[in-house]
Amino acid sequence: MPRWLYFLLLFAVIAIGLDLLHIELPPLLLFLIAALGIVPLAALIGQAVEEVAEHTGERIGGLLFATFGNATELIISILALRQGLVNVVSASIIGAILGNALLVLGISVCVGGFKHGRLKFETRPASQYASLFALCMGGLILPTLASFQAKAVHYDPAMEHNLSDYVAVVLLVGYLASVLFSVFHVGDKAEEGEEELNVTVGARSMAAISRLLTYRHHVIQSGIQGKTGTLKKIDSAVDAIMEHEKARSTVTVKAQGESEQAGQKNGQPATTLDPVAANLAHPEAKKVETQEHKPPLWRSLLLLAAATIGVALVSEILVGSIEPVTKTLGWKDAFVGLVFLPLIGALPEYFNTISMSLDKRIGMVLAASAGSSIQIALLVAPILVLISLFMPQRLDLVFSVVELSVLGLTTFLFSEITRDGELVWLEGLLLILLFGMMAGTVFVFGV
Repeated sequence: MPRWLYFLLLFAVIAIGLDLLHIELPPLLLFLIAALGIVPLAALIGQAVEEVAEHTGERIGGLLFATFGNATELIISILALRQGLVNVVSASIIGAILGNALLVLGISVCVGGFKHGRLKFETRPASQYASLFALCMGGLILPTLASFQAKAVHYDPAMEHNLSDYVAVVLLVGYLASVLFSVFHVGDKAEEGEEELNVTVGARSMAAISRLLTYRHHVIQSGIQGKTGTLKKIDSAVDAIMEHEKARSTVTVKAQGESEQAGQKNGQPATTLDPVAANLAHPEAKKVETQEHKPPLWRSLLLLAAATIGVALVSEILVGSIEPVTKTLGWKDAFVGLVFLPLIGALPEYFNTISMSLDKRIGMVLAASAGSSIQIALLVAPILVLISLFMPQRLDLVFSVVELSVLGLTTFLFSEITRDGELVWLEGLLLILLFGMMAGTVFVFGV
């Protein structure tokens, strides 16, 4: 985590201290202190999950990232529901989706495009994101259309709640299916020629790559100047090793085939030249020599628990000051929910995504931005709907025409710009401009 975020932890301590001591401040000042305090706590949750993932492995780590990726937004929304701010929560759901898919992705593509030109990526993951966006769109628009129909023919209002509950369960099923496919690779068998890393990479190269990636992680987390150039050199070194290993693997396979043919002619068993079998014959060669410091699991779990509790405490202070602030500044509830709250919870992720684009890792940018938006629609929104069953006011998946219009345009625009497997800065600017038009409309007229 960058050093300047540790400085912002002071605002979280101040906010909690003011609340415990019952010291009253102007609502706007208290709102700003709490908002600044949430930013580093959200970053600490991400850091703690990353440290836990180092102990649990890739699959469980991916599931943890998917679960805790939007923990801050979920906590803020639950506390807002408890205080009856249903309109703010409803707007924050759409705001989080649009903030990631438009603002985060747009800024990242602009920054990366200006530095590197055309940004190329694999189209298969992008196609999956577009398909999941379409499911999200259906789950959010159909209850709204049904609500309009129910009001026209005077249906029982309870049917609207029941439909939202049903759609929430269906969206959760979609989220579970996406996790099984993308994290656990259920039913996702590799095609011929697609090999896992441990098949094509020898023990020494694996150790070298592991050390490079470990060092790369430390460079990203550090606050040193000029680290972008260092990261590019590390990426180039990893690519060079992989290309070398692929070429060596091809030669090995050919040599193995010739050896088998010669052995069969002489009536002798063929000699196995498979690098994997060779590694298994020498277990010590498979040990990856990573002597880098790895934090203990108990400390990472303690950090995760403390950061989550801190977010809950500061979020309660933030939510309690929303109504006075909106009255003081004359802001619409929809503007706070659509623009302001999602920006607070995801600010550390914004900087991380921009850093990825500077390193030309556009595939990870798409995973972070589109993936977070999809997670909000398939996981966070359904959970909030089901939790509202036990709250004073029910939350339904019913949104305004403006919100759904921008969501539909976002789904269409994302599908169009990712279809060809490359992005340019102009396409990023289009995403930002669409978000700006939405924010201006909501600020002036509400929803």
